[in-house]
Amino acid sequence: MMRKTVLACACLLLPALSMAADPALPAVDAVVAEVVGQDAPGIAVLVSENGEIRHLKGYGLADLEAEIPVSPDTLFDLASVSKQMTALAAAILIEEGTLTLDTEVRSLIKSFDVADENRPVTVGDLVFHLAGLPDYWNQMEGYGHKTDNAAVVEWLSGMPLLRAPGTHYEYSNSAYLLLGSTIAAADGAADLRAVLNTRVWQPLGMKSTGLVSAPAGVATTRLAKGYKGSEGEFEPSRFDSLVQGDGSVLSSVRDLALYEAALVNGDLLEDTDQLFVNGSYDNGEAIDDGDGAQAGYGFGWSLYTRNGQRYAGHAGSWMGTATYYQRNLDSGISVIVLANGEDASTQSLAEAIEDALE
Repeated sequence: MMRKTVLACACLLLPALSMAADPALPAVDAVVAEVVGQDAPGIAVLVSENGEIRHLKGYGLADLEAEIPVSPDTLFDLASVSKQMTALAAAILIEEGTLTLDTEVRSLIKSFDVADENRPVTVGDLVFHLAGLPDYWNQMEGYGHKTDNAAVVEWLSGMPLLRAPGTHYEYSNSAYLLLGSTIAAADGAADLRAVLNTRVWQPLGMKSTGLVSAPAGVATTRLAKGYKGSEGEFEPSRFDSLVQGDGSVLSSVRDLALYEAALVNGDLLEDTDQLFVNGSYDNGEAIDDGDGAQAGYGFGWSLYTRNGQRYAGHAGSWMGTATYYQRNLDSGISVIVLANGEDASTQSLAEAIEDALE
């Protein structure tokens, strides 16, 4: 009798489990089917509207050899989409009064005594890519898998600026790496990872999100393997980096749904809109990043118009990963596309997904 009772109860649970399934939109499935093959690197997609999930699904494979499919819980390297989390941490410290946009970097990182004849580098210069720093990735001799923030900051401290701070926009990984170290110093934390964990991920319940590595207890099988190539010809591609600030956040679309909802609801900042305000040069002119419809740059977000509507978005491209985070500031529709194929056109796919919803 007990066996029959247990089975009956299990059956009664099935409808509830079905109702709790992740929401999915056929229109999104149709768009993704055109670009993701069954035996190919995959993607994970989140579509939300005003913080509410409308679509949460994985496609393709997270591991070609083991044939592990992508799911909403698969972890991807966000690459440069990580920058808006670094900038968010800066905005949190600014709102509480620990930092200002005018805070001199050298006041917190004593070894970074770099300035030109006009003025020193400030936090605002780093946030808006106005610092005039050389690029560590292309120019730092000996950069490799074991290079950390301290080594890059030391290198930057010995290099001249390319131009006067506050006068010219130039997208800069060096700026966001230095921003990450500056934030950690201001917050009295060991590193940026500790700041993000304490101030962003833990409060939002983002238990699977980490920086450089996945959080303790998260199975390695959940991390998507990276690939390069197309049309059925793929090979592994990965560069494990220790640097923090300009990339290397690992997260899933399920965790990013919590993050997106927090941006909508103002859970981390009293004034979330400040993240999407264009920066300006020292002469007061608004930033123009020179990319056509791209109007400028906010706190880790490119600001632009598309089809007459205002957007904040950011792309990430790195060895073994391609990502895009797109927020329609007028309609409230947000689309996140994470891929473990570095050649995936994630921005085009995000735009096509949003267009399919109309």
